[in-house]
Amino acid sequence: MKKIWDRKGAKGNNSEVNKAVENYTVGVDYLLDLELLPYDIEGSLAQAKMLHKIKIISAKELATLKKGLNEILALFKAGKFKIEKSQEDSSTAIEMYLTEKHGDVGKKIHTGRSRNDQSLTMTRLFSKEKLSEIKKEVENLTNTLAKQIKKIGKIRMPGYTHMQRAMPSSVGMWLGSYHDSLKDDLILLEAVFKVIDQNPLGSAAGYGENTLGLDRKLTTKELGFGRVQENPIYCGFSRGKFENLVLQAVSSVMFDIGKVASDLLLFTTKEFDFFTLPDSFKTGSSIMPQKKNYDVLELIRGNIAVFNGYQNQIENVIKNLPAGYNRDFQLTKEPFIKGIKLAIETIEIITLVLKNLETKKKNLENACTSELYATDEALKLVKAGKSFRDAYQQVKEKYA
Repeated sequence: MKKIWDRKGAKGNNSEVNKAVENYTVGVDYLLDLELLPYDIEGSLAQAKMLHKIKIISAKELATLKKGLNEILALFKAGKFKIEKSQEDSSTAIEMYLTEKHGDVGKKIHTGRSRNDQSLTMTRLFSKEKLSEIKKEVENLTNTLAKQIKKIGKIRMPGYTHMQRAMPSSVGMWLGSYHDSLKDDLILLEAVFKVIDQNPLGSAAGYGENTLGLDRKLTTKELGFGRVQENPIYCGFSRGKFENLVLQAVSSVMFDIGKVASDLLLFTTKEFDFFTLPDSFKTGSSIMPQKKNYDVLELIRGNIAVFNGYQNQIENVIKNLPAGYNRDFQLTKEPFIKGIKLAIETIEIITLVLKNLETKKKNLENACTSELYATDEALKLVKAGKSFRDAYQQVKEKYA
């Protein structure tokens, strides 16, 4: 299949790309772009409107392009639009469809664009939408925690240091620590959203365009970005950087979720027996009839490491790349999409777990044995006039 960058006909070079090289360089990008296609279409519609405004295409051509792009979107929604490996990406697939179905006007859709800023734009739109979705899921999680704190928060439970019973605590204090931490995570998510809310469309291959007079403010408004990303070189190297920033912010949420899962795996053991979940949340053993396992919590815990791996993949691919476009950027797309999907699924499932969490009040309160109040005893002696160190020693001897 002919490439949009086809070299055939160039003087002294009529060779086709080696098939093994083509397969390796395309990888799974064409499949990933199919997931991002609606965002690419959104960017293409904005580009078409802008090209009409600056008189590159006529009103009739704009109407034709709108019709064709909406046809692609309808086919996508019906599961009937495909991107062939030979097409490499959504940019080529869109342009080829428009040209085959609607003639030469299809050749104009790429005017003033590179596949670089086209990919940047669709990924940026995807990032904004998914980051907003994650923010809503985290808010739902914090609301679930708040309800559980109100419902069961007054139940006493031991606090632990060095994995040993240490001081009196409560279910509310324990759950509240995660509630408050997630509230801070929301600040990070909002900050990163503000950073990525920049329009890269019009940066072309990373050095802008000085002939057509592209109206970047128009596409910024059409696409709902907060501002234009002005420097075209920065647009280029923000690919990967912005995806890394998003996953870094989300990793703070995942960090909290992983700690919740670890706590619950400990507190649901028979040795602790502080909390439980309905049987519908547990699995069984293929050999041990008595077993009821909290696999969901183990997989949440494990998937935090998987998520961090996706973030590390992006960071390691982009670090130390020289200025300008580098094909390495293509390799950030898969871990980013996978990381976003995994985060949303994980936040949803931990919310469901916490919503259905059941306390074993008697066990929790029975575990608050007298030695947990040793520090309180020492401080009462201090209040009565003793030095803290003498009070500490007196109480320590009591529990020796």
